[in-house]
Amino acid sequence: MNVIEEWLEEKKEKLHFTLIDPDKQKPEKAAKIAGISSSYGTDAIMIGGSTVNRKRVEATTIAIKDVVHLPVIIFPNSANAVTEFADYIFFMCLLNSRKRKFLIEEQIAGAPLVRKFGIHPIGMGYIVISTGKKRTTVEKLANLDVIKDDDIDKLLSYALTAQYYGMHCVYLEAGSGAEKPVSNEMVMAAHEALEIPLIVGGGIRDGKTAFDKVEHGADVIVTGTIAEEDLRKIKEIIEAVKGYKV
Repeated sequence: MNVIEEWLEEKKEKLHFTLIDPDKQKPEKAAKIAGISSSYGTDAIMIGGSTVNRKRVEATTIAIKDVVHLPVIIFPNSANAVTEFADYIFFMCLLNSRKRKFLIEEQIAGAPLVRKFGIHPIGMGYIVISTGKKRTTVEKLANLDVIKDDDIDKLLSYALTAQYYGMHCVYLEAGSGAEKPVSNEMVMAAHEALEIPLIVGGGIRDGKTAFDKVEHGADVIVTGTIAEEDLRKIKEIIEAVKGYKV
């Protein structure tokens, strides 16, 4: 049983993770967001973004760990995001990128640091879904093999590859600031095909949308942009996730 499965088993409910991008605010503001999210019931703090560097990640991680007692998980854009102050790291592969950098190169550079710092790795198959006309930052950077939000067969090919590689979880991501989230149909199809936890994020801005995703099979909901814009919505989203009866 991997750590995400352990958390799901222990809590007997769906999980919510708050994603904080160190590039979008100073460490003190990031710590405030983490503290308020913690008081609302979020289960972990993810730290990461598309363009962050180690110095900013370290400062943000230290500030957050000073105010919350939740697992802090690095959500890395590169090996430069690996910091000794985190508890966990999503050791991830952006499966539908065409760039070797996102498939294996940054992982090779980061692996020795994960060992050196004693960070617990969580293997993740990261799949970016293109849900709108406007491309998100990750779509622009990653040179994707595009998966439209109605191409379920293509999604399942990638998701099952992650599972058969032995990864601990699959993350379906619409991208930071996405116009709309991954569709309920895609979430349900992935849930039915997989035997590992399913994480869903991007474009989730209210409680109803979050509830729809867990109702259709998401085990973990990630919200990032909305946490920086309107913390009242984070409370609404967390309450919706926790209100779903497993």
